[in-house]
Amino acid sequence: GIVVLISDFYEDPERAVEAVRRLKFRGSDVIVFHVLDPAEVEFPFEEAASFRDLETGERIPVVPETMRSRYRQLIDAHIATLARRFTEERIDYSLFDTGTPLDYALFRYLSDRERLSRVR
Repeated sequence: GIVVLISDFYEDPERAVEAVRRLKFRGSDVIVFHVLDPAEVEFPFEEAASFRDLETGERIPVVPETMRSRYRQLIDAHIATLARRFTEERIDYSLFDTGTPLDYALFRYLSDRERLSRVR
């Protein structure tokens, strides 16, 4: 069968890949959609604020201009690691932006998958 996993993957990349790899070893065709809001990637915030951790509820004071560069380095590295590791495990991986209409994103994915299947 086919397993489609949709997540923000705010998880250690190795733990995420290991969990998904188990599905593949059971014989499933696994497709991973990594979904992020543009603000999660760009960190466009301007004013100091208190952010709430959605997992723990903890409030975290943030001054965006002092941490934007480091945040973007970390999120870019996280995305790159997930993409590389899923690809190494031969698991389809696509990064989706919540600002893109779902039908467009899925059409793009299916077009890419069809094109790649012709190459194999």
